[in-house]
Amino acid sequence: MPKVFRLSVFTLGVDISYKHDSVPFPNPRRRKMKKTFSLRVVLSVVTGRLLTEPKGPRDNGIGDLYEILNHMTEDNLFTHQLPRANKECEPWLLRWFPELANADTHLPRLDRALEVLSDNPIQAIDNWLYLCKADWGMKSEYEIDHIPRDDHDVIDPIDELTQMRGTDEGTFIVEL
Repeated sequence: MPKVFRLSVFTLGVDISYKHDSVPFPNPRRRKMKKTFSLRVVLSVVTGRLLTEPKGPRDNGIGDLYEILNHMTEDNLFTHQLPRANKECEPWLLRWFPELANADTHLPRLDRALEVLSDNPIQAIDNWLYLCKADWGMKSEYEIDHIPRDDHDVIDPIDELTQMRGTDEGTFIVEL
């Protein structure tokens, strides 16, 4: 008789029965993992500006913002949840890496560079990031941890969208 193997959903941290009102199971082993992110991505959270690098001609690099915020919150955020998660994560980045607090004071310099190099915004951002590292003591990469679970509100994305819109009219839920 063949052996039967059962897959423990909790152990793998996977929720295979997702419904719009369920929250994925946490994976306790995942809590200790730090992840490396570039200065460009970290400053996207700290400054509230999308400084990420595009991965192709029709991309703005927002996937990197999803990646850092999902990592820090241990959530799987939808687009409309990014601003809230950003507000939850920014204070932790500034606490862990105080040198990042100066980034906001240098944004006018970035704005000027974007005006001068309006045809090449990636180069303008790269030049500004060089100054962040060379003149203002920031690192090229940062090891980012998870924020404490109590500092992130896990909210069902459909419920949050309904709350933001004030109605569920026009919201369609497709269950697969």
